[in-house]
Amino acid sequence: MDARFFRALLCGAILSFGCTKKEKEPLELKIHHPKVDIKLDPHAMEDAYSMMINSQLYRGLFRYNPTGDVLVDLVDTWTESADRTSYKFKLKPATFSNGDRITAKNVQLSFARLFLVGAAIGADIDYIKGAKTFAKTKNLNDLGIKVISDDEVEFMLSFPSVLFIKHMAVSDCAIFNLKSLSNPKELPDGFSGPYKLESSENNRLKLTKWRKDPFDSINPPEKIIFFGSSENPVELAMKDETDTLDNDPVSSKDQAALEAKSWGAVPTVLTSETYIVLNPKYVDLAARKYLASKVSSEDLIREVAHPIFKPAYGFIPKGFPGEMEKSDVNPVEKTSYSGKSISFKLDYDPDVELEVKIIKYLTRVWTHDKISITLNPMSKAEKLRRLFGKISESVVARKGMDYPDGISVLTYFRANYDANYFHISDPAVDKKIDEAMREFDTQKRISLYKETQNLALRHHTTIPLMFGTDASGLWSQKVKRIPSHPMGYHTMLFETIEMRAD
Repeated sequence: MDARFFRALLCGAILSFGCTKKEKEPLELKIHHPKVDIKLDPHAMEDAYSMMINSQLYRGLFRYNPTGDVLVDLVDTWTESADRTSYKFKLKPATFSNGDRITAKNVQLSFARLFLVGAAIGADIDYIKGAKTFAKTKNLNDLGIKVISDDEVEFMLSFPSVLFIKHMAVSDCAIFNLKSLSNPKELPDGFSGPYKLESSENNRLKLTKWRKDPFDSINPPEKIIFFGSSENPVELAMKDETDTLDNDPVSSKDQAALEAKSWGAVPTVLTSETYIVLNPKYVDLAARKYLASKVSSEDLIREVAHPIFKPAYGFIPKGFPGEMEKSDVNPVEKTSYSGKSISFKLDYDPDVELEVKIIKYLTRVWTHDKISITLNPMSKAEKLRRLFGKISESVVARKGMDYPDGISVLTYFRANYDANYFHISDPAVDKKIDEAMREFDTQKRISLYKETQNLALRHHTTIPLMFGTDASGLWSQKVKRIPSHPMGYHTMLFETIEMRAD
């Protein structure tokens, strides 16, 4: 995304919330999330909530700031070879939360583990030399990550990639206190992030700030409580049991009531896309093609009648290189359906007003004598479980970006990729993704991004609906300032939040 866009958001959206006189409270944040299976392992996380929590506990060599720029984190200095296939990183003096020093060996073993356990990011960075061979042999000598000294490590690439440093900044590339790979499924004690896990019980995680960070706000949260709940988020907020509704839709009436309690809002999840996923086990290609031809993003947005939403023709969000205009998309022929009679269930969350409107639109435009659709309402947690398990017959889904580059969306379409819940396995898609990752010319890379999207769209397993979100971006009166986070609060580093200390 254009950095100027991010900076405009940042400068215009760090709000100073109102304050009511009350007794001094501890600098503690309470953050609710759906009752999903939180994975306290950056190499195993599947959902945004696990990413949000892991991002506070673990850190990597680099990090993103709110404008989308890459900054050093555990790295002090670094150099690259003339051909961009070798990078040497000098580490800052730093320790894990248990006092152990962070060394180059920890870096090597952390990335080795990533390939051994099949972390999602592994599909993005398999251009690290020997990555595929190492995943089979488990021999560190086969992996192009070498320890030079206790505080210096070298990464060797099979080919130069414009995305390498960006990939090093994602939360998946966390550094662990590993001494060996004898039991890669388990993580040892010690956290590399500024927060450590103090307790974990009954869907409730308590994190404590244990070290200062260069990007600390004046008063960062000292403790963060993450808890799973099936209760209505607004009711939690009204009872002061959560300090944010950042990712939750809130009615204008409820927002007014919360603002009367001195809650305030900032822009959030502007890169989120809503789409339909059709499982080919239940909906064949002829039916998928017909259903896709009946959907008009523009008509749907007119019915939703909310200015925040923009038409979606592809998968890369508005403002990012590779975004699709209507003219970029290979047209779907307006076709009739004369295939066999089919029936399938459509999963959605009835508590989300936007999804209810989408369902109303789809059931109208998809009316057909040979197509029977059963509406299948369920909680957000159950919907995510079915989506990630690839067992939904069809589902209203949404996804943001993992990091500020369109490739972070496209790699989810790779074949044999565990996190590919779009039901696409196409060598042509994989080839275009590989070409894009090697391409340093911006215009050529944009063309490859668009070609990849058209190749994915031809399968009609995913129907883009709209970009934008109905999430409120609301935070409680305990918070003084929140950095803008247009990719969502799951990408935000919580030490940058400024708590109200008065």
